[in-house]
Order: sequence, then structure tokens, then C-alpha cells
Amino acid sequence: MTTPSERYHADDVGCPEPSLSASIAKVLLDQSPRHAWTAHPKLNKHFKPVVRGDFDLGSAAHSLMLGDPKRFEIIVADNWRTGAAREKRDVARAAGLIPILEQDMKRTEEMVEAGRLQLAAHAEASFAFEGGMAEQVITWQEDNGVWCRAMLYYTYPKLALIDDYKTTGGSANPETWVGQLFDRGYDIQAAFYMRGYRKIFDDLGFRFIVQENEPPYALSVVALTPAALEMANRKVARAIELWSECLKSGKWPGYNSVTVTVDPPGWSEKKWLEREDREQADGELARKWLNWQAP
Repeated sequence: MTTPSERYHADDVGCPEPSLSASIAKVLLDQSPRHAWTAHPKLNKHFKPVVRGDFDLGSAAHSLMLGDPKRFEIIVADNWRTGAAREKRDVARAAGLIPILEQDMKRTEEMVEAGRLQLAAHAEASFAFEGGMAEQVITWQEDNGVWCRAMLYYTYPKLALIDDYKTTGGSANPETWVGQLFDRGYDIQAAFYMRGYRKIFDDLGFRFIVQENEPPYALSVVALTPAALEMANRKVARAIELWSECLKSGKWPGYNSVTVTVDPPGWSEKKWLEREDREQADGELARKWLNWQAP
């Protein structure tokens, strides 16, 4: 049984040619067109989706936050090491369900409950993940002919708003999590989703609801500034342009085909200069000590 999510990730969404997603756009910009070709299910005939064998609290919390416990198949076992447990896991996956150990389900429920309590007390996000549509798939065609697809985590029929749920093993403090936001290309995701959703709404909002996956499961709500969104839109525009060029030419280059000369990154240069200063200071101190000890 193929789930809507599996069809989306397989690019089985009705587009007449391979479509661009936010995740592929990130690969295009952060790595190369060759990497994007390799990661695309319709371009690479040998493409195989990665299936995690271990427990992923974040993925489980994502599904449970949508309020659909029927998506899970709870397995009563201490771990996945026994053949019986693995067989039940494989049967659940084949049926389109998420296999999860009983103890892991309890931990996930605890995390999501803590998240919902924090949202209920939030000044602007108390209604998050309620009364709307989960995992809505949209497709659209750009002016240059490129087809795009997106799976929006949560939208609201009467609000021009997308809420996207993220979990982290680090801190959900906005001042700290902002590094992860840009390192992982979540700004590109936000701009890409908003670009497609603007086919429906002119004015649009996008929020990240970020939760830690360790007790006390603290949560925050984060949005990009207009300047950050403007920069992200430029990144997305470049990804769409690059995707179009590669599709038309049939060429998917890797990294630069000429030798690239590089300077050390700032942190590396700073570290070495500090070491030189420190060794020079230590040497001068040692010379003064020897001179003082000399008869």
C-alpha cells in the first residue's frame, strides 16, 4: 500500500515532467546539479528512498502532532533485535503504517502533549495544528515552465498561513536555533512553500514551530524577517533557474571543472594567528626568565 507521503516523495503527483521540491532545491544550491539528479526519484532510475531502521522521535512526533494515531502500529517488544519484532515492523511498513515500540510511543505522546500545552499558552499560536489541513500537497508551474511540488505540513482554510513543525536534539531557543534554520536550508523551504501557496493567497505567513526532543520538551515559534525572506526568495529563484537549465540541456554537472584556489576560513586563520601570538608571548616570557636566572 502506497501512502500519500510516499507518492509525494516519489514525485507521483501528476506533474508531466520531473518536479522540483524544496529538498531538491537545497541540494542544487548546497551541492550540485549532479547531486540533485541522483536524489530525484524520476531522474535516477536507481534511486531508493532511505528507510530508517531505528527509532526517530522527531518523525514520530511529526505524525502524532497531526492528531492521527491510526498512522502508527504499536509493537510490544523490548527492541527490534528479535525476528518476531522485525517481522511485525516490516508488515506494518508494508501496510503504510509507522511501526513503533510501545515504550517509544509513550515517550512520543509525552513530547507532543508537552508541545500542545505550550502552544495553548502561546500568545499567537494557541490554535496551531487545529481546524486546518495536514500535509496538503500542492503543485504549480513557474513562468519558465518548471513544475514544482510541496507538501505543506499544516494550513488553515480561512488563514493565509503555513505552520511547519520542527524537532531538535539541541535548543529550541530562537537565538540558538536560528543557526540550524539557515544551516539546514529551512529558509529555502519557507520561501519555496510560500511561492507555491501564493497561487492561492496573495498575502501569506509562515511559521516554524520548534520543539526540543528531550525533557522538558521546550517549544518556540519562529518566523523569518522580511529581509531574510527576500534573500531566501532569491535563492529559490536561482534553484528554479538552474533546474530549468539542467532539464532542458540534459546536463547535470557536479562541482567546478577547473582547479579552485581557496583561502583559509576566517575561524582557521584566527586560530593560527592566536597560536602564533601565544607562542611568541610564551617565548618572550621564557627568555626573560632565563635572563633573570643567568649569573
